[in-house]
Amino acid sequence: MCSLSVTKSVVKISSFSGLWKIEIYSGSRRIKRSIFESVSKVISEMRIIIYSILTASVFLFTNCIKELVETEPDGVFTDARDDQEYPYVVIGNQTWMMKNLAYAADKGSWVYDEKDKFIPDYGRLYNFDAAVKACPKGWHLPSDSDWKNLEMYLGMDPHSADSVDWRRSGDVAIPIKNTAGWYSGGNGNNDSKFTALPGGFRTPGGVFFFMGDVANYWTSSYTSETHAWGRAMMYYESGVYRFKYDKQEAFSVRCLKN
Repeated sequence: MCSLSVTKSVVKISSFSGLWKIEIYSGSRRIKRSIFESVSKVISEMRIIIYSILTASVFLFTNCIKELVETEPDGVFTDARDDQEYPYVVIGNQTWMMKNLAYAADKGSWVYDEKDKFIPDYGRLYNFDAAVKACPKGWHLPSDSDWKNLEMYLGMDPHSADSVDWRRSGDVAIPIKNTAGWYSGGNGNNDSKFTALPGGFRTPGGVFFFMGDVANYWTSSYTSETHAWGRAMMYYESGVYRFKYDKQEAFSVRCLKN
């Protein structure tokens, strides 16, 4: 059930790594969030927002958050280190955990915004050094090649799999993303049962960004002393982003069975 209300709003704009975020707050509650890749799009959006505020016609739909959907796993693994349970799924010839890792590493792992309530759905965020050691016995942090195998199995062509930035061949983010939990209707169909959720990330400076908008995952494949391959999905994208990320950033971890 949705309820319609009229309220005054506060608009906040922030940027990081070439992305611009506009957030609208009603009191302390955020009721809209949008991400843009260029200043021109930000300006265009702000014109719409300012017009709405000046005409006192900011109509808000509340209580419309879709609950996360349970997906039937192929099995469940229990991490003996902390008794956390992880459902898993077989995709092609690979066996993936269906949840982000939540193990508290001795160093190099964080909970988004330092709020434990996010752990059940989003797990923890790890820098690269912690990520390569974090998976339990019998599992490992997938390599760049492991991710390519997943992407190609779901329909990405080999040439695109080897390229960088946004790779939209096969629209493979759609079967990877969960059917709920992504901002602004950016959910997938989760046909693969991978059940990707947007856990956001932590910058090297300790700032948390984009929960609900972005899912970032480490691979075990490093490209230099300071950077390693990773993956990203965004709420408005059907493709999967492949890029060399700073090892000090903190991303989600999905473990792959040995």
